[in-house]
Amino acid sequence: MDAKDLGFQADDFLPNRTTEEIDLVDEKGNSYQWEVFYSFSLFGNDYLVFLPTTEQEYQFVNIEMDDPDSDVPGYIVMRIGQDEAGEEILEEILDDDELEEIREFVEDEIGLVGQFLNREE
Repeated sequence: MDAKDLGFQADDFLPNRTTEEIDLVDEKGNSYQWEVFYSFSLFGNDYLVFLPTTEQEYQFVNIEMDDPDSDVPGYIVMRIGQDEAGEEILEEILDDDELEEIREFVEDEIGLVGQFLNREE
């Protein structure tokens, strides 16, 4: 799958709303199907934002929200990287400073994500 298939476009500054769904399998073999909420580029990296849809998925939230009106505690951001064979993979972001920069970017560029979570589509 190419990054363009995930909603990325060359030199995009603003996040893109997509309807791409990705099947993920964790280390324990549990399967999850997540919808890409937004995609964006920052720091020369491409990122995907996912929203947890079940309480079981709340464990993956790596950016918490301070929005009491939101139905979810936060969202999940993963970096698109490449494995040794050059295939695209999703990487967990472990650096707290990187996560804080991402949170600030998302809130600055698209507003508080909770506003989108509570909006009828």
